[in-house]
Amino acid sequence: MASAAGPEAQVPGDMPDEPGVLSARAAARVWLPIAAITALHYGTSMEHDWAHDVLRRMYYLPIVLAAFGHGLRGGLAAAAVTSLVYLPHAFHLSPGHHHDPGGGLDKALEILLYNLVGATAGLLADRERARRRELQRALLAQQRLTHELVRTSRLSALGEVVAGLAHEIKNPLHALAGTAEVVDPLIPREAEERRMWELHVAELGRLSRLAERFLSFARPSPSELADLDLRRVAEQVSELCAVEARHREIAVTLDLPDAPVPIRGDRDQLTSLGLHIAVNAFRAIARAREAGPAGAPRGRLAIAVRVDGPHALFVLENDGPPLADAERPHLFTPFYSGDAQGTGLGLAIAARIAEQHAGGVEADNAGLGVRFTLRVPLA
Repeated sequence: MASAAGPEAQVPGDMPDEPGVLSARAAARVWLPIAAITALHYGTSMEHDWAHDVLRRMYYLPIVLAAFGHGLRGGLAAAAVTSLVYLPHAFHLSPGHHHDPGGGLDKALEILLYNLVGATAGLLADRERARRRELQRALLAQQRLTHELVRTSRLSALGEVVAGLAHEIKNPLHALAGTAEVVDPLIPREAEERRMWELHVAELGRLSRLAERFLSFARPSPSELADLDLRRVAEQVSELCAVEARHREIAVTLDLPDAPVPIRGDRDQLTSLGLHIAVNAFRAIARAREAGPAGAPRGRLAIAVRVDGPHALFVLENDGPPLADAERPHLFTPFYSGDAQGTGLGLAIAARIAEQHAGGVEADNAGLGVRFTLRVPLA
């Protein structure tokens, strides 16, 4: 999925979740050592009291490993199991086996210490794990902020350059357009030069629209947010697309919920967002048709409004060619275009409008073929 929010920052060294206390790893580190120490304990003669002292204290190793590996729950589980298997050996509750010859008070305190060590080490491990996760979240937030600052700085510098170029282009265009209005009546309709003149005027119009698009990207107008129904925006986009869709033989469908979908937004800007995505879809369908009849789409654009929890969704799907993996990371990058005739600003402007509405726009291969989704908060 391509998103206008930018790539997610990756945190190096992010800790994976520890396996459970019943996992194979826990068995090797905790339960097998406890079983081995217990077997040695039960099999050691009472004459070797020093060996019993050593074995009694060796239980702390798997308890601490369980606490460090699995937190409080692991430490308490290992301590409880250790206490249960050591108790019959310590207080002569298992006939037919050797017993720990140590003093009763010492052995009772040892069992108590097993549980205290397991609980204390587990709490410390949980606290350290929580601290590291908090540091990782802070690092991730910092990386995202740094990425956004760099992106904003680049867009700002690019916007200034584009605005200057657009301004320099518009000044002579206004002069040429004024000259064209004076000259136009002087060329007879039936003259051979008329066709070339009309192409000249059409190119002047295209250059003027191109300059306006550059300016709209470089110096976006501030959003005038007001309470509105997102369904009305979808209806307006559908109506404005109708003429171009008929010309290109593309079927446009509209799917709206019965209930209003209230948001805070700028109706003109959201309509512009929808039109930019629709125009992008029309061009993609046209390119696919030109590529050949084998993979040519029938030509469909589906516009829908949905509600997803606390968000409103404005969805535009088309049956154009799927997005290539290499294309997705750059889809909302200014001046990137898969169309030789495109400016690469339509989707970049759509992404900026989405950001101004505290939302985001995403693109993925789904639905009819390619789906663009604007997600904004409900009012």
